[in-house]
Amino acid sequence: MQVISNIAYGPLSAETLDLCLPSGASGARPGVILIHGGGWVNGDKGDFAQQCDYLASLGFVAATINYRLLPAHIWPAQLVDVQLAVRFLRQNAASYGLDTSRLCSWGTSAGSHLAVFLGVLATIHDGDEAQLYPNQPVTVSCVIDEFGPVNLVTYQETPAQQGLTQLLLGGATPKSDPALYQDASPYFDVSPKSAPELIIQGTQDTTVPPDQSQALYASLQQSRVAAQYISYEGDHAFSGLSAQQLEQIRAEEASYLVGYERP
Repeated sequence: MQVISNIAYGPLSAETLDLCLPSGASGARPGVILIHGGGWVNGDKGDFAQQCDYLASLGFVAATINYRLLPAHIWPAQLVDVQLAVRFLRQNAASYGLDTSRLCSWGTSAGSHLAVFLGVLATIHDGDEAQLYPNQPVTVSCVIDEFGPVNLVTYQETPAQQGLTQLLLGGATPKSDPALYQDASPYFDVSPKSAPELIIQGTQDTTVPPDQSQALYASLQQSRVAAQYISYEGDHAFSGLSAQQLEQIRAEEASYLVGYERP
């Protein structure tokens, strides 16, 4: 396995990724783009370093990415960046041995919010870097969503949730700018053309309540998109799980990717 660190996928300092490449791979390999969480405020591509290494050992071209964060950069900078990372990987697929027809996204928490967008939004979102690699598709072929907030209109149950979404959306509230809240919610972009998804959610999650994942799952099913739902007894970010329980979920995630992308 080979790791190439801090590859610039865009012109801004936050737009970097680490690439984990399989050893001795023959032909183009399937890919996974890994998107860290942290409430759009913090987190780093290194948070997914272990999964990046492991996926490369299974034969995937894996990329764990940084993207612009709050409060310096409000919506839609985060989505602009992750879509740009996908287009960059596609543009440079030959150099990295990537099969662009087999590219999935995997996010956790706020990173899942962005990973789900890659599965449901087929167009490049308007933004400051939408003109880069404009002919490269932004959609992925499957998604792993770990407890991501997907409907910011209803993600308003606590003062913390309200404050975070208002920070993301430049101070707007669901009443002052309902269109912006919908624009920032991948839930509203689900269609029969959406990518298959594996959703993982804790039953006791108070940071991102289960109804977020349940609504997404129901919408995917209604659109006849292949969707799987893993529920675990615990809080946000796998809190409350034993090492063995977490290892089992990780094995199911890897099995899901192998099943869809067949490295």
